Amino acid sequence: MISSLNSKIISYLPSQPDFEFQTDYYIEQKVRIKPNQPSILFYQFKMGGVSSQISVIPDGCIDILINCDQHYGNICGSVTKSRVINLLPNSTYFGMRFLPCLDIKKIKFGIKDLTDKEISLNEMFPVNTNILERVVTDESFVERVNIFNEILENQIFEMDKSTKLIKQALYNIYATRGNITITQLAEEVGYSTRYLRKQFEDHIGISPKLFSQIVRFQSSLNMLLRTTHFTLNDVIYENGYYDQAHLIHEFRNFGCMTPYQLTGQKSCLKTS
Repeated sequence: MISSLNSKIISYLPSQPDFEFQTDYYIEQKVRIKPNQPSILFYQFKMGGVSSQISVIPDGCIDILINCDQHYGNICGSVTKSRVINLLPNSTYFGMRFLPCLDIKKIKFGIKDLTDKEISLNEMFPVNTNILERVVTDESFVERVNIFNEILENQIFEMDKSTKLIKQALYNIYATRGNITITQLAEEVGYSTRYLRKQFEDHIGISPKLFSQIVRFQSSLNMLLRTTHFTLNDVIYENGYYDQAHLIHEFRNFGCMTPYQLTGQKSCLKTS
């Protein structure tokens, strides 16, 4: 049963469009540490010489972001609203994005304490300075990924710690693209809504209702960004929005732009 639950979890990795569209270059690679475990997204980008700000949007994930030029790193919790972060111009950043069901071990804060915050890696848990130095000094993206793979399981993650309840709840959220009420979710996992909320706070950091809304938003976003044959009506129908106004409201709430602005921005960047 667990492997079937993980199949949906494994396939979900949301996007941060500005990392890709508002930087000088962007590359990424998905890596799975173990079979039947969610993938981790490794990525690298370089900021331009003028802009030092970049927008991040809700994705329900946690990022570790390392400045390879200044030799420091932060762990960034999921944001609940679109916000702007300040980065250094002309700097190269290496990062990894993972779902909160991959539990961080030796953590000094709770997962919910990370929500909408950035905290220094050294404040969160002890990081071997030699390993961090290898990551920032090696200029190859592939080698940086390999170095992090060496330390992920032993120094950062606790595998299989998340409860079956969390895996089952995440499966149902991903399978429905976020179109499930907390009452329906509680019935599916066989626990009270109160207990389910508490488990989400402890393991995910946000409420199941908000997490479901974020998954629906990210599903819609990826339909618009990654394909060319979906219309807005397709996005509305596939993701369970009431109408176009409902879709636009959620995009403004989470992404600070409408679907029309997003697709227009994508078209301009592709032709520029």
